[in-house]
Amino acid sequence: MAQPCSRADSLRLPLTFTLGVALSIIRAFFTRHPVAAYCALAFSLSWSYWLALIHLGYRVEPGSSATHLPGLAGPFLAAVIGTGITGGSLSVQQFLRRCFVLRQPRIQSLALALSPLAAGALVFFGMGLLGRNLPSVTEFNTYPGALPGWSLPGTVLLALLLNGLGEEGGWRGYLLPLLARRGTRLLASVSVAGIWMLWHAPLFVLNSSMSALLGPTIVGWAISLLAGSLLLAWLYFRTESILVVACWHTSFNFMVATEPGQGAVAASLSTAVMALAAIIAIQWHARQSRGDA
Repeated sequence: MAQPCSRADSLRLPLTFTLGVALSIIRAFFTRHPVAAYCALAFSLSWSYWLALIHLGYRVEPGSSATHLPGLAGPFLAAVIGTGITGGSLSVQQFLRRCFVLRQPRIQSLALALSPLAAGALVFFGMGLLGRNLPSVTEFNTYPGALPGWSLPGTVLLALLLNGLGEEGGWRGYLLPLLARRGTRLLASVSVAGIWMLWHAPLFVLNSSMSALLGPTIVGWAISLLAGSLLLAWLYFRTESILVVACWHTSFNFMVATEPGQGAVAASLSTAVMALAAIIAIQWHARQSRGDA
């Protein structure tokens, strides 16, 4: 004689069915519209945190206990979820390996990853020759959004995980290759730049340093972001390592966004990035014209 279903069983069956249907819909959306699905998820994960802080009246500024850094992990989390939905656990493992492993030759990869530190050191050395006082190491512990009271190594690790891997795991590690398969590297890099710019929108309200960019200065910020997108794309295609671009991004931010880097250092490094980005764009366009890319 059949046993009657318990109340728990009667609820579990429709819940399981509903979740299965929902997962099927999400999987179909990621399969048919991977760019739109990824961007929607990345924006939702980041913006939900930032908008919550804005709603609660928080503002990220010197001396504040609020931090925008957790929201920067949205692109990475969306990439992991998207990879899992479309490729399964093995694809997720391969993706995470690219996030945490340097490809051979490791010395060259490490040199590229930390090149902003070397460039910044050269600028500081030149400033020292001109009689300027050199900053102490502890002065670099002024990373935007860093938690008060943290040591410099702790801040570096937090910035690398949330800012470096958080952004680059998504923009360069997931979205860039996806777009490049549909077109050229140049078009993919420019497209990522446009999406990247829009993703920053809530930070112009939440973050005091970004609020200061509102006005004509925002044009320079947009150009710098486009240049950064091109250079980071070149770096990713050259090394095929998310860790390399994450370390480069974090190193660059420590050189230009902390107190010691404001002024000559930020201007010098930003100018160098724009010049390199222009060279990359010209080379990619030339290859595209020849039919090589």
